[in-house]
Amino acid sequence: MDRKPEETPAQKRTRAQNLATLRAVVAAYLVYLGGSMIADYFRGKATVSPILIWVSGLFFIAAGLGFGYFIWKQWKAESAALASKEDEPDSTEEE
Repeated sequence: MDRKPEETPAQKRTRAQNLATLRAVVAAYLVYLGGSMIADYFRGKATVSPILIWVSGLFFIAAGLGFGYFIWKQWKAESAALASKEDEPDSTEEE
């Protein structure tokens, strides 16, 4: 029965940063998608109802910003948890 070795704090920090970066790309794409929908309406390239464009465009922008806020809060909490674990003395060391 092979057991995976526990991750070091540096590995956990790297994994948290990579996950936050990937999520941030998704959030930025949602904002871009909503903005491009509204921009197409102003350029006259829209082929659907203006109400549908505004509602869906603002929804994507709000979803992207909300997801970005969630990412920031989660990354900040994970960083604080990892920092507090690094500051704690090892309980496995005997004095």
